[in-house]
Order: sequence, then C-alpha cells, then structure tokens
Amino acid sequence: MAEEKGEYSVYYWTACKQFWGRAIGIVLTLDHAKAKFSVSEPDQKPEGVGFAVPVITLPSGQSLSQTPAILDVLGEALGLGGSTKEEQIDCKQCVLDLNDIFSESATGKWSGNPDRADKWLSLLEARLKKHKFLVCDTPTVADFHAVFAFEWMHKKYSADATISGQNSKKQKVHMYAYVRTVDSIQ
Repeated sequence: MAEEKGEYSVYYWTACKQFWGRAIGIVLTLDHAKAKFSVSEPDQKPEGVGFAVPVITLPSGQSLSQTPAILDVLGEALGLGGSTKEEQIDCKQCVLDLNDIFSESATGKWSGNPDRADKWLSLLEARLKKHKFLVCDTPTVADFHAVFAFEWMHKKYSADATISGQNSKKQKVHMYAYVRTVDSIQ
C-alpha cells in the first residue's frame, strides 16, 4: 500500500517502548500501510525540527513535527487520507476534531461541561452511521488518531461513566466498540 518508497523515522519518548502517546496514530498508520519505519528516542531526532516529539523524517529526508500535520502528510503519501476530494477534506477535519476531543477529555473540560462531551460524541456517532470508519468504509489516518483520542477519553472517563445521561453512556460504548474495530485492522 505504501506509495512513497524508503524508510520513515519516527522519534518519540522511550522510542514507544514504554508508552505510545501521541505517536500511536503515526505508528498505526505506518504499520497498516506496511511502510518501512523505525522508532527512535527524541535525542536522535534532527536538530531544529519542531518544539516537541513526535517528529518524523520522511523518505525524502524532510522532517516535521505535530501529530495532525504528520498524519496529514502520511495520509496523502500512503493513500490513507481518503480517496476522493470530499473524503480528504473530511479526513483532515476529523483528525483536528479528534485532536480537540483528546485535549478536552485529557484536561477534564468535559467534567465541567457535560453537554460539550455529548456534542463531540454525537458528531462522531453521526460519522459512524454513514460509514464503517470515521471518513469512509476503509480506515484512514483519522481512525488511527482516534485510538489516541479514545484512550485519553477512557483514561479520564471510564467506559461505564455517564457524562450527562444515558445518551452519553450509549455513545461512549459505541465509540469503544468502534476503537476495538480499528484495533483489529490487519
């Protein structure tokens, strides 16, 4: 599936040996595409690239940081960013939505504003009613980034927790079932 030949180099804390963090979507994307890649410690990353890890060096030798930007580039290079112009736009939007979901759930913002959590989950639920995955019927980088966002959501709010009522609980159970589907992609 990989269109860009050569090896990708990912740089992240502990080289992803102790935890995945923001690198999980990147690694899942590369793995799904059967791309050749390595994961190294942050001190091995090229100088002057971004403020923090993850960082990736592309087969061309160019490096970049910021998970959403990396996923956007990988989606295009590896054919995992949607196949039509509409899907490509939806994929970019979904990655950024998932980044907001991560941020809000990780910082506890939903605890003080449960209706906001309901709105985010409803948005994703509507996407999953249209397609098998978040953007289309095949996985995209958005689905791999969703694993990261939902892990944080789960960490902060257990699968059984109700944010603002039964509707949230049902949505979250469906989201966790979706993540298990993404986890099982070969």
